[in-house]
Amino acid sequence: MKHRLLLLVLLLFAFSACGGTTASAPVAPTATAESSNGDVVVDTSKLAKELFFYNWSEYINPAILADFEKEYGVKVTMTTYMSNEDMIAKVRAGNSGYDVVVPSDYAVTTMFTEGLLIKLNKCLLPNLKHMDPILLDTYFDRGNAYSVPYMYGISGIAYNKRDFPNGVDSWSVLFDPAQIARYKGKFSMLDDPRETPGAALRYLGKSLNDTNPVDLKAVQELLIAQKPFLDSYNSDNVSHKLATREYVLAHVWSGMAMQAHNGLGSQFSGNTDILFALPKEGGMIWMDNLSILRDSPNAYTAHVFINFLMRPEIAARNAEYLGYLSPNKDSVALLPQSIKELYTAGFPPDPEMMKRLEWAVRDEKTDAFNNLWAEVKGT
Repeated sequence: MKHRLLLLVLLLFAFSACGGTTASAPVAPTATAESSNGDVVVDTSKLAKELFFYNWSEYINPAILADFEKEYGVKVTMTTYMSNEDMIAKVRAGNSGYDVVVPSDYAVTTMFTEGLLIKLNKCLLPNLKHMDPILLDTYFDRGNAYSVPYMYGISGIAYNKRDFPNGVDSWSVLFDPAQIARYKGKFSMLDDPRETPGAALRYLGKSLNDTNPVDLKAVQELLIAQKPFLDSYNSDNVSHKLATREYVLAHVWSGMAMQAHNGLGSQFSGNTDILFALPKEGGMIWMDNLSILRDSPNAYTAHVFINFLMRPEIAARNAEYLGYLSPNKDSVALLPQSIKELYTAGFPPDPEMMKRLEWAVRDEKTDAFNNLWAEVKGT
């Protein structure tokens, strides 16, 4: 009896230490989850034949999916979406057929609050140890109960050094009428109700989470005054347009700038004249994450897939291909020298830059940004 009690205590300890799932979650903890090299020991009898991945467009190196299938015999079928809101609406109805999704920071909170995600079984995710601690236990998912980091980035300005030989250091280059008149139709702003108003707020010396009606009115006027000079609000093919000099600068996510600099696989060649700057007034930091849907029929396989993506060598290949920043601290040393050099040139935030970055808060008050954005785009 004592031996049985001791065994029970040890099993309960192992369960809690790994951050196991709740009793209703479909994945059970296992005492053999971690191998001698730190990766997971996979019970192949539990693997599904196919895993359904709901991801942002052009947001994984296709060769990595092929490698996962080769190693585990699991085919990954990927479908893409263009916004967190589109993805949430699709899975909210239930029985979406998807297993793994890639919600951005605030969307993780929305999804677990609505009961759309399972708690992750940390016993099956030993590669979490490779994640940068600074990017764990963030405001949107304390303890990483429902998500693990996938890619992160900051929002700022990409520019062509041939057109701006002295560099760019302020949002004024996108908002000051005297400056933007010189490159009318050759720049864009992100098509996002938080990003673009947030940039305008930082230009005006305010927090990007400021919902004071007077300040939002000033933002609306600033954006409406800017519109005649814009090519478009664009969150899609900005990298390509920068690389081909259709744009001389753009409001971008840092990964877009790196894609414009390096190119994107066989899709387009890079332009090494494209550089990136976080304006002195500050900007936004954000992170996309990997989560498992509550109604996933393949939760065990989904854990194996997520753990696979957190291997340093896999994360490095993915970051090299995508151009976004890897939250995997042990992957950086595995990046090509050309990418490492960009990592020292302001693409990822250093400690000083972090002081100028804010996460976007999403609550009842910030619904005001949706109204503002509708007014701006409708004008």
